[in-house]
Amino acid sequence: MSSPGTLPSQGRYDAMGLEAEKGLKEMTHGTDSDGEDELSDSKEGAGVCADGVASYLRRSLIVLITGSYLNVLLLAVPVAFAAESFKWGENVIFLSALLGLVPCAERISFVTEDLAKYTNETVGGLLSATFGNITELIVCIFAIKAGLLRVVQLSMLGSVLSNLLLVLGSAFMVGGIRFKEQNFNRSAAVTNSGLLILAVLALSLPSVLDSTHEGAGGVHDEIVAKNLTVPVVNVADARLLRGASWLNASGNLEAEELPGGDAPLWYSRFIAICMLVMYVLLIVFQLITHTHLFEGSEEDEDDDEPGVLGLSGGLFWLSVITVFISVLSEFLVETIQGAASSLGMPILFISGILVPIVGNAAEHAASLTFAYHNKMEIALGAAVGSAVQISVFVIPLCVLLGWAMDKPMTMNFHFFETATMLLTSISIAIVLMDGKANWLKGAILLLAYLIIGAGFWAHADPTSMA
Repeated sequence: MSSPGTLPSQGRYDAMGLEAEKGLKEMTHGTDSDGEDELSDSKEGAGVCADGVASYLRRSLIVLITGSYLNVLLLAVPVAFAAESFKWGENVIFLSALLGLVPCAERISFVTEDLAKYTNETVGGLLSATFGNITELIVCIFAIKAGLLRVVQLSMLGSVLSNLLLVLGSAFMVGGIRFKEQNFNRSAAVTNSGLLILAVLALSLPSVLDSTHEGAGGVHDEIVAKNLTVPVVNVADARLLRGASWLNASGNLEAEELPGGDAPLWYSRFIAICMLVMYVLLIVFQLITHTHLFEGSEEDEDDDEPGVLGLSGGLFWLSVITVFISVLSEFLVETIQGAASSLGMPILFISGILVPIVGNAAEHAASLTFAYHNKMEIALGAAVGSAVQISVFVIPLCVLLGWAMDKPMTMNFHFFETATMLLTSISIAIVLMDGKANWLKGAILLLAYLIIGAGFWAHADPTSMA
């Protein structure tokens, strides 16, 4: 499925679309007598539109629309646009946009992997690394812009927990029911476990520092009162109600020496930079120096098959799908608070459980398919690899994007959320350490996710999502 140079998070490939792909390959590359010539052209991105743009658009739409059973949810996309235009209610807009993002996320993964076939292994791996979590990143950008910083934090954390517990647990359960025991690469699993522990360290220290330290300059009472979003009677009340100090940060690296200074905010940004350096090193490790640790077996490799969209066509469809994801993400962010009220659900539960479950539907479907066929290397790549990518790349990037937007986005995820991440990472490390999978391990992970989900429901919503 993936080349030796691809990241484990590239396991998003949807096996259900293979037949549709083969049909387009035959139409695009020809058969038998001219197959080799057209295939040679196609590998360079030429020849795909040889019979006209209209014909190419028709063929590519066939494979994009019929390539996955998840695409039935594309019907939710026009519903979302209609609900927004005719003001059908925030809950309708939210639910239709959320469902519409599922096939869009899966299809952008397919297009990215197809596009990578027209490049070398390193460039292909970088493409998949960049666009592997583009849906989550776009949603977070809109949420940061809207000031919904807790929504960003919880959706990122929820996506990690969903991949590690729900997706991986389901894969172990499905594979374990069919096979008594399944094996996978221990070295790659231990490497990913180490990265998850590093992510826990990155998320824990700002929370601890925030609880024990307010920055060298302290936080002046008048600045506390100015930054509160709720009315107060006097400065003393403000001091009691102000909550975590990072909410009052100025966004300046020198802020700890100024009135209203905040150590956790600049510390989060420092950690974010370190984590992005770690991500670059991870890419070098996976794509250049230790590719053998992340290779699947030879029968799992699909990259000998030619691409079906072409280089220019792949870039075109990548842009089109990204635009749809951006619009749906904007709908989602604008209506999440109203939808939470209308549906009677805690917004923390929607952000940390419901949105990630729907957002990870593509990984879930792919992992179950591969686990059922005893391809555990790819199943783990879809689940654990994606969680690592979010932890080491997407979360730190969101912190820096918040800095650029002058928003106090921090890696202080608060104690309950950080504790769930810590305990989950420890559980995953223990489950993966022997390199074996069975249905009981799957049940352990699924029940752990159920317990955490109930905790998010019981978690009290904050007065402000900033």
